[in-house]
Amino acid sequence: MKKSCIILIAGCVCAAAGSSAQSRDADRGRKVLDQAIQALGGPAYLAVRDYHGEGRGFSFSRFEEISSMSPIVNYERYPDKSRQEQGKKHEVLFVLNGDKAWDANFRGVAPVPEAEVARVLLGRKLSVDRILRFRMNEPGLEITYAGADFVDGRPVDKVDVFDRDGDLVTISFDQQTHLPLRREWERKLPNREREQNVETLGKFSPAKNSSVLFPYYVRRERNGIKIFELFLGEIGVNGRTSDALFERPTGKERIDVPSRKR
Repeated sequence: MKKSCIILIAGCVCAAAGSSAQSRDADRGRKVLDQAIQALGGPAYLAVRDYHGEGRGFSFSRFEEISSMSPIVNYERYPDKSRQEQGKKHEVLFVLNGDKAWDANFRGVAPVPEAEVARVLLGRKLSVDRILRFRMNEPGLEITYAGADFVDGRPVDKVDVFDRDGDLVTISFDQQTHLPLRREWERKLPNREREQNVETLGKFSPAKNSSVLFPYYVRRERNGIKIFELFLGEIGVNGRTSDALFERPTGKERIDVPSRKR
């Protein structure tokens, strides 16, 4: 009987210790996120309603060779609207409004396939901005300190953010500046495989006429292969973007015919 009591007490002590450690990791994880908010601009960062950025984007082939280069203008209205214009004459468009999206080019306008919209929405839901601005107090959201590491030779604190949908993103923050440097997440594919995504952020500077910091460099990788780089030259905030920017682009409906090439 005494032996059973000792085992039971030891089990309770281990459970209490585990719970205490989890609580400490959760508190430290939230502290890292709070430090990031302050580093990005504090109340001014949280008060940003919209922004636009202009720069140049590069797409890469599966051999990491440049496949295309184009001027890019991005518009964002929080929390769920965005628009990207590509080309010298802004002739290629991608518009997202809630869970609806369209792309437009010289051939016309077409709705974006549901699978592609789902991929974009997942990436946005797990973005640094979305988490820091809107999701910190979301029911069921678990924030955990995941330890120290290095990103491009810089010491970082890693934080796991796990939501009730089962989606997990790991964000690495510079230990000195507290700015976000990298985020990593997975996407489940229909064939039950998982797609690995990594986004690297850099060259943080204030937006025009603002104290809020934005990354002027963005690199994205998929399954270990670099697919995109963005170099921004100018960012502006709270420009009161028109509602029309996030509506269906004007133009005839485009009918996409599957390619006959094997």
